[in-house]
Amino acid sequence: MKTILSSEIISAREKQEALSVLPLLVLLLISVFFTFYKSNSAFTSDEVWSVRVASLNFQAEMDALKADVHPPLYYQLLFGWIRLLGTGERTVRALSGLFYLLSVLALYGLARDLYGSKAALLASAVYAASPLAILSAQFARMYSLLSLLAILSTWFFLQFTTRQQISRPRLIAYVLINILGTFTHIAFFFVLFGQVVTYLLTRRRTHLLRLILLISLSLIPYVLLWGQVLLRQVSHSQEGIAWVGKPTWSTYVELLLLYGGPLWLLLPVIVYLRWRTRKKPALTFNIFRPEMIPAWLLGITILTPLLLSEIKPIFNARLAIVGLHLFALVVALILADAGARNFLSFELLALSLLGIVILHPGFSSCDNRAAASFLNGAANDGDAVIFTSLTRLPIDFYLDQIAARKKLFETSFPAEIDNHPGYEGRITGADRKTDLDHEGRELAERLEQMFSQGGNHRVFVLRGFHPELDAILEKRLADRFHFSGVVVKCDETSPYFKQIVVWQR
Repeated sequence: MKTILSSEIISAREKQEALSVLPLLVLLLISVFFTFYKSNSAFTSDEVWSVRVASLNFQAEMDALKADVHPPLYYQLLFGWIRLLGTGERTVRALSGLFYLLSVLALYGLARDLYGSKAALLASAVYAASPLAILSAQFARMYSLLSLLAILSTWFFLQFTTRQQISRPRLIAYVLINILGTFTHIAFFFVLFGQVVTYLLTRRRTHLLRLILLISLSLIPYVLLWGQVLLRQVSHSQEGIAWVGKPTWSTYVELLLLYGGPLWLLLPVIVYLRWRTRKKPALTFNIFRPEMIPAWLLGITILTPLLLSEIKPIFNARLAIVGLHLFALVVALILADAGARNFLSFELLALSLLGIVILHPGFSSCDNRAAASFLNGAANDGDAVIFTSLTRLPIDFYLDQIAARKKLFETSFPAEIDNHPGYEGRITGADRKTDLDHEGRELAERLEQMFSQGGNHRVFVLRGFHPELDAILEKRLADRFHFSGVVVKCDETSPYFKQIVVWQR
């Protein structure tokens, strides 16, 4: 009899464990779909730069990275990845997708430690369905890796601060993860800063010296190996982040939309569930309790760069990925007693599935691959192509893949765009108009001289991203050429240009 009861208990326990794992498996399967849905669309300029740098030998790669604004870890991982699997769009982006899937799993483990398995599923669903996480998963840059390392760092930080789970392996793992984070993106320093300040505010300085020692050990390799490079990069940051502006109300709205996405569509359902439970939100209780630490971390980690950006603009939506997991944890805490959490989780995922299929641009007639194909087919040998934004690098990437590539004269306007890696630099502004007008006149004269040697050559201009630059360039082209018309018009959103127009002698 006892044997029968024991077997029944074991069977019931196994069934319960299987049922608890099933929602997580569904979450991961949907996350895989998010990762690979139309991930073979054309590379952007940033992604081509990643592939080009990772394709170099080690020394050349380091030289290129030192001239840019990012540390080397992601590019070193991509270095090995593309040598094993190739440089196809889907293959390259799969590395970011892998980090995204690992982030979903890591956040599930972190949230389960804090709030239990049901809240963990909701937190992971909020993260997985977030537009910012999905965009990072489909983007061949370091942001998914940055998010994964931020989650792991937070997990270990909470283990030895809230649960007092202190052991040498955990402390070593915490330091190693932080080292990797600092070599991934400078935004990781805001994660560490948020942890120190949160610890001061919530732990009343208990074992503060231990935390400071651990973070100091985390920073030593970066300071020794990359400190001098960082100083040079900061000195050039005025050009590298010239496109970043001071935060406005639209910045905060964009951040909320990128964080929450379909979550905001479910607000009526959430309000109803909260009303039905007749319970006050969990956040109305003691704000210093351990479960509230993610809220503190979120506020400090994200508000710090936003406030700094009021003095020197540095904040952009991609950087906010370091706080996305904290946002998901806070949402799970708020809805901890709302009921129907599994329902909310799968509603989030279903809305994201619907949104990504309907709203995802997919393949565009104006993406870089399509533009390269058009130029190679429409232009003749000796024609000129003028790029007025970050389009030359990715279009050349796809032109190089065409066997019968036309011999075109290519240049960017202004030429400043071609003078440094991966960013436009400070190419607009009232103080630049005179220099730009002079450069436009010289470019038009040069093209006229080239074409005077014979042949009915044309000038293709990719325009529309910077109207002020277009006006200066077209004024000077009109002195020596006549406008033939618009040959490509982008009806959908294009990252770098809206039209391709032709000028002719």
